[in-house]
Amino acid sequence: MLRNRMIRLSLASVAGAGMALSLSGCFGGPAEAPTTTGIPESGVPSSTTPATDTPASATPSPSVTATPTPSPSETAPATSPSTTTSALTIFYVALNDQGKSGPMIGCGDSIVATETGPVVYASQVEAAMSDLLDDKDAQHGESGLMNALASSNLTYVSSSVAGDTVTVELSGELSSGGVCDDPRIIAQLTYTAMVAAGTGEAKVLLNGIDVNKYLSQK
Repeated sequence: MLRNRMIRLSLASVAGAGMALSLSGCFGGPAEAPTTTGIPESGVPSSTTPATDTPASATPSPSVTATPTPSPSETAPATSPSTTTSALTIFYVALNDQGKSGPMIGCGDSIVATETGPVVYASQVEAAMSDLLDDKDAQHGESGLMNALASSNLTYVSSSVAGDTVTVELSGELSSGGVCDDPRIIAQLTYTAMVAAGTGEAKVLLNGIDVNKYLSQK
């Protein structure tokens, strides 16, 4: 529109003032700039919205994350101890066996390994010792095996391994039937602990005292 107007005004200047007046009458005076400008010849608005007008929410705040951080209670399973399922080896006494069924101990007896059914546990030493200490049967059926710990009231406390020795701590009251019961009790405790820990030696503490010394004081 502006270009056409410039062409016509140029022709009017050649034709004379009369023609110019005629053109002026047809087109009117110079057009005033529209009150709402902002669209130049290129068709692109002359003014754009400043970058600072962009809502702050367009950029996520650092405090907002797409994935919530799990609370300590939700991550507890990662720190839970793993469990194992297997049979446990528990030792009992074969009276007057003279070492035929297992290693010979005092008074001509033998210490004999037996196996439980499948047991789920986190600590094999704890599971095996607890199974032995909870057994209150003095005789084991047709096997003829004896449990010298049946009349004692003992509880597993803890265990640790250093080199080839496992140390087991127990608490409670230990009952022995005499000089022949003492080696039976010691053998049941130490052999069960050694096999569970996979060590060659075992040290058993009862109320903080070595079980050998504890029995010698009885």
